[in-house]
Amino acid sequence: MIIQGRDVKVYDNGGETNDRYTAVIDGSVYSMNKIPNHPGYGFDQYSGEVSEGFEYNESWGVEVHDINALPEETVKAIIQRFENK
Repeated sequence: MIIQGRDVKVYDNGGETNDRYTAVIDGSVYSMNKIPNHPGYGFDQYSGEVSEGFEYNESWGVEVHDINALPEETVKAIIQRFENK
């Protein structure tokens, strides 16, 4: 999907784990939940690089193709990752 002009792949494991969403941004992989910036319950962690062999596996879930299917806070966290890179 395109977010602010950038191609981002986001996967959703349906809530099986706290790190429900996996986002691949410019080859970097991040795991996050639906409230990634919450001070107590948020989760937003760098996981690795695709170029280092970190690649899709079943536990990531299904690819999300519609940005509207993602929680607003998760989209905000993805955009923050653009700015911090």
